[in-house]
Amino acid sequence: MTGPPQTPARIPRVLREGGWLAWTYLPTLIGLNVLWIAGALTIVLLGPMTVAAYGHLAALRDDTPPPWRSLGKRLRASLWPGTLWSVFVGVYAYVAWANVTFWPRVLGHEGAAQLGVDVVWLLWGYLTWVVTALQPYLLDALAARGLPFGRALRAAAVDVIRRPVAAHAFVLIPLALSVIGRSFRTPGLLVLVTLLLTLAAVHVRPVTVREPPVDESTEAAP
Repeated sequence: MTGPPQTPARIPRVLREGGWLAWTYLPTLIGLNVLWIAGALTIVLLGPMTVAAYGHLAALRDDTPPPWRSLGKRLRASLWPGTLWSVFVGVYAYVAWANVTFWPRVLGHEGAAQLGVDVVWLLWGYLTWVVTALQPYLLDALAARGLPFGRALRAAAVDVIRRPVAAHAFVLIPLALSVIGRSFRTPGLLVLVTLLLTLAAVHVRPVTVREPPVDESTEAAP
């Protein structure tokens, strides 16, 4: 495939390459998004479908477009790591929610106690930002690199430490897409989840464009 167009450098690479990749494979993104919604409705397949969809999109990023029939095999391979991923996200969300609702009731909002409540909110707000920043690297380690969950989590943490500014800045993208999803329901149903996963994949690794194979018979011709 041809590479992404040369657009002004002021446009971030993730948006430039991710937007091009999403537009190039828009029918694929729409189909994957519909399948993701169907899997998410079961709750049980939410994690596996997320990991499988990310793996499919990462293959597009790496210019190795997989056939649709490979998605079933990819989903079966993602059952365990995807389930662990969803448990990890769910447990963190529960612990964060429990803390930001429990401590204000215990400390109250009188005088210095309000400062303690503010600290709790700031702490868990930042931890949530970091956990969100971790997700592209964690999904890539699970889906594209095939690492076990424990090793994938460690590898993702190392990547965030190595790229702290880029990792933290990426969180702005899901925040912006969530606002768009609330305002326009149809794009959310059609492509919003897979667009986010596409941008996450390109955030972790740039788009690869492989050179087309050389036709030896044409080269040999006088």
